[in-house]
Amino acid sequence: FNKMTYGLFFGDLVKSELLSWGLMVPLIPGLIKLVRWGGKRFYLYAWAASQALTFGFMWIYPNFIQPLFNKFEPLKDEELRDKIGALAAEEEFPLTKLFQVDGSKRSSHSNAYFFGFWKNKRIVIFDTLLTLSHEQILAVLCHELGHWKFGHITGNIAISSAHLMALFWSFGQVMYSGDTSKKILRGFGYGDSNAV
Repeated sequence: FNKMTYGLFFGDLVKSELLSWGLMVPLIPGLIKLVRWGGKRFYLYAWAASQALTFGFMWIYPNFIQPLFNKFEPLKDEELRDKIGALAAEEEFPLTKLFQVDGSKRSSHSNAYFFGFWKNKRIVIFDTLLTLSHEQILAVLCHELGHWKFGHITGNIAISSAHLMALFWSFGQVMYSGDTSKKILRGFGYGDSNAV
């Protein structure tokens, strides 16, 4: 499956590292300040901030980050575009844009996905998938639309949200546990420091 060249691999690596550093450098100190500012109820603020970041990145990633790695262009096959539009209309999927992406420069793996909020959904089809018949492509898209129709993405976001709340709350219970917190810190060699 892998078709990456050394140049592409190292180019992706450099871009990924720069993005990671650019995003993490302000986020980590921000989280630490939020924990200190929020006190025993910091978990509520940390959870709210994580939700805002999650939804923000659901918009930022496909619109600004992913185009740094792949070329997106409108689907060229007009007949296929009409068939996909008809399928979306039949299922009441709010399709606003349809893209093809040059996934073949990294892998021979075929894929399609959608992104967007509420009434502004976009479908992306890998160019490797475009080698199949229209019926096969529509079958793959039916699978993707099934995730939307049955609320799989919304359900997974809700589960992740609840999981983050439980993690932040549990972390707060340990941090503000007095003697237990100090014992944990001593166990890791931090002496009599306070967790917060």
